This record gives sequence, C-alpha cells and structure tokens, in this order.
Amino acid sequence: MNIKNNECSKSLLNNLFFCLQPIIRNGDDSNINEYELLLRRKKDQKFPEVEFEYLSQNNNRNELLMAWSYREIQKFLELNTQCLLWININPQQLSFNSTYLFLKSLKEFRKNIKIEITEQIPDKVVDKSTSLISCICKIREMEYEVAIDDIGMGLNTLSFVLENITQISRLKLSLVSLRLLNQEELILLIKFWKLVANEAKLELVVEGIDSEELRILVSNIGITMQQGFLWENEFKYLY
Repeated sequence: MNIKNNECSKSLLNNLFFCLQPIIRNGDDSNINEYELLLRRKKDQKFPEVEFEYLSQNNNRNELLMAWSYREIQKFLELNTQCLLWININPQQLSFNSTYLFLKSLKEFRKNIKIEITEQIPDKVVDKSTSLISCICKIREMEYEVAIDDIGMGLNTLSFVLENITQISRLKLSLVSLRLLNQEELILLIKFWKLVANEAKLELVVEGIDSEELRILVSNIGITMQQGFLWENEFKYLY
C-alpha cells in the first residue's frame, strides 16, 4: 500500500511547480529580491488544492512533498544567492516531523528563507494536543522569521495573531477575499491591521494588488509593501 501511495504522490508532484511572486517595496519593481513561494499546478497555474490535501494528509506523503520542495528551493537559491524566499507552511504540516526535518535541511540557506503560516484550519488528522503556538516557537528556535498569512481568515484570526505576536515579524493581509467591501470599509480594515502591526512593530504586507488604482489607494494608507498580479511580469517560475 505504501508503494502505491508513494507512486501516486510522485505522480502528483510531477504535475506541480513553484511560482515566485515578488514582494514590492515602495512601489519600486526595478530591484526585486524578495518573493513568496507559491505552489501551482502545471495544467492551469492554479493552487493544487486536491493534490495538496492528499500530499499533506500524513507524515509519509508530506515527507515526499518536503523532499521535492527542498530540491526545487535548493536549485533556485544556489543560483540566486541574494534572493529571499517566504515559504508557506500549512498548519496541518506543523504536526509532521518531516516538516521540521525539511526546515533543518534548509539551514544552509537560512539567511534566504522565512516562513509563512497559512490560514487553513487543520483537519482531524492533526494531533490536537500539539499547540500551534508551540509549533511556531519551534520554528523560531531554528532561527527562521515567521509571518502570519491571510490575517483575519480561517485559523489566522485577530486572537491567534495576538497570541503569537511576540513570535512573528510580519503580517500579511489579502484583499482577494475582501472584494465585497466598499472602498470606505476596505480602507478602515487596512488601517486597523496597520495599527495592529505598528503597535507590535511588525511589517505589514498587503496582497491582492491587481491594479494601479488599488496600488495607489493602499500606498496612500501608508502601506509600503505590496504584492499581487499588478507585477505579473516580474513573476518567476520553477519548472
């Protein structure tokens, strides 16, 4: 059964790749060296939700995903030594030893790597006795900086952010799921999270910038770090 599972996992991995989405500082896209590492499916360039759920269901499958990820990251950083990568870790993966072995294996690139904790709520497979706060502390003990991704969504509530405030260096607010807000509501929400970040002396990145109009609106609020499809021409792809 394990052999069949491994073959299935490897087949899925052959259809995946990483997209590097740039993080833009002060609207300057002329000297980009910071990226978020995004997992994508080759056939449609979308996040492989079903495939990822399968690959992160248990430690053995996650180990294969981590080994594949390590090889892709290693190849890129050996050729791009000045780049900084933010790597997404799903809370589900924090219950697997293979995730921490993956992070340990990347120690030679520690100055080039930071970690984002995504918002997905772990399913029943996760050992509920394992505190996510203790998991984040474990990552920090490895000397990786940690960001909370998609704040206000899923697991990453205001309460969760405040519980982990001393262990993190960055907050990331996505506008993708906030399209139903009017402009006034959107501005108020961004200002709120900017206040939270400022009070804790954290960086705040606003994601989902897909137009010049939105970039200017967010910049006028004082957000200097932005990310989104407006800079699609600057994306990098690891096939």
